[in-house]
Amino acid sequence: MIRIAALVVSAVELGAGFGAATATVVSTTDQSIVIEMHVEVDAPADTVVAHLSLPGEETVTIPMLPREDREYGVTTEIRAADYVIVFEAIGESGAQSDPVTLSDLGADLRPDASTATTESDEPSPATRRWLWLGVALGAASLSALAFWVLGGREAPDADHDSDAISPEEPISDP
Repeated sequence: MIRIAALVVSAVELGAGFGAATATVVSTTDQSIVIEMHVEVDAPADTVVAHLSLPGEETVTIPMLPREDREYGVTTEIRAADYVIVFEAIGESGAQSDPVTLSDLGADLRPDASTATTESDEPSPATRRWLWLGVALGAASLSALAFWVLGGREAPDADHDSDAISPEEPISDP
């Protein structure tokens, strides 16, 4: 609930065919950040891209995926810096947004501001359930294989063996 409120408060109206845009830091490492960006497009677009640039460096262009009705988003890992972003709608009525920075879009780029993702040594309950399901399926498969190999042997058929003695016929001495 707080995250939704923060996104609404930090949404920036871009103008020029774009609605609100947001950026959220998902996780950080020593040298990079994982950022989630969303933008609303007012006009129909074939695709939307985000151009990220830093002074003196080459511009990075990232394609965005359609999310909801006329909303596009992407989650990507980039170097930890306050990039200048220009969103571009590609299509019949192509448009470019006004340049904004990640911090303008609501991303808190301070190293201690976001929670770094950590891996737990303990598997999650869902993972444990899948593990036990796999063990049970493996045991059932081995049981079926054993039954097929060991239990599949039948007594010889009288139709196939002409020398076989029927249990109803008495055995006579010669």
